[in-house]
Amino acid sequence: MSEQAIPAKYARLLLKVAAENGHRVEQIVEEMGFSFNPMDLSTDQQLEQDITAQEFSRLYSRVSELLKDECFGITRTKVPMGTFRMFCYSVIHSPTLRIALQRSVDFYAMLYEAKGLPINKEKPYYLSEDGEYTTLVHRTFRVEPRNDMDLQKQLTIINYMSMWHRFCCWLIGTYIPIKEVKVTGPEILSNSGYRFYFDCPIHFQQQENAFTFKAHFLDAPLVHTEESLHQFLKTAPLELFTIVNEDESIIKKIRSLIGSNFTRKIPSFDEVAEMLNISSRTLRRRLEKEGTSYQRVKDDCRRDAAIDYLTRSDMSINSVASMMGFDEPSAFHRSFKKWTSITPGEFRKRNCVKEAEAVE
Repeated sequence: MSEQAIPAKYARLLLKVAAENGHRVEQIVEEMGFSFNPMDLSTDQQLEQDITAQEFSRLYSRVSELLKDECFGITRTKVPMGTFRMFCYSVIHSPTLRIALQRSVDFYAMLYEAKGLPINKEKPYYLSEDGEYTTLVHRTFRVEPRNDMDLQKQLTIINYMSMWHRFCCWLIGTYIPIKEVKVTGPEILSNSGYRFYFDCPIHFQQQENAFTFKAHFLDAPLVHTEESLHQFLKTAPLELFTIVNEDESIIKKIRSLIGSNFTRKIPSFDEVAEMLNISSRTLRRRLEKEGTSYQRVKDDCRRDAAIDYLTRSDMSINSVASMMGFDEPSAFHRSFKKWTSITPGEFRKRNCVKEAEAVE
């Protein structure tokens, strides 16, 4: 399998957590051997720089080690280093995914009760009324008050749920498609950030952090042994970042071709079909099957790129408009409001992003 590339902005998220806990980012970057500092990406460079999944895995492990918390502070108490390893050994002999999930509750109940913290010992999942779907709930997350949730905390929670999802996929040796995700806290507009973890509808202001999938996966047998688990743990959590859906959505493929650099020309519909090595007719049919169109995918890409730029305090709104390929800032304002129902300025106010000062 070829090495998967991971957008550098996710490395920036980890480094930001480390910095907020008093650790020197420059020292970590040097230790990791990165060719650039993800925190120093300039606005005149491509913002699509990547690191390998292996590099991201090493950074993930290093930051959690520095924080002495495998959950980066998003649970009610610190999760000591080595907890995930012992958890894996406690569930690896489960006959099915259902039993493994039930044993996970028992494992973490011991961890929390040892610290005098109560934990819900109910099943970690519930079924839909017709029994077709199951929703896996993560009850150990802090339920953040409305004004305390920011983009960093939200992406950290979603990242953690994504790793749980991928771990379930690894246990049964099959990719599990996700129907929807629920997240506590308000919606923070950064769809491109969410899509790296879950390419499905994400609902906010929910009472739980959870994701839903077909219930029949609960009865899938575990395919791994202690021996294969031992190999998995040698590079953990690397494999959790490289598990992908082999039947990847055509939308994902198109988004990767378009990218987020809109100072260059966006490929036409026929050019995209040619790059995907399929006919224009087949591409149109596949997009219709997924309930979208090429124009909508393009708009989604432009919206997500604009949102990413607007979260950068070193860029003025006019600079963002230019980076998005708009000759007139007013045209960018109209388009952004069409995509998100709010203006660029309102977006920045909601996310506490200060407008960059003009340079004389």
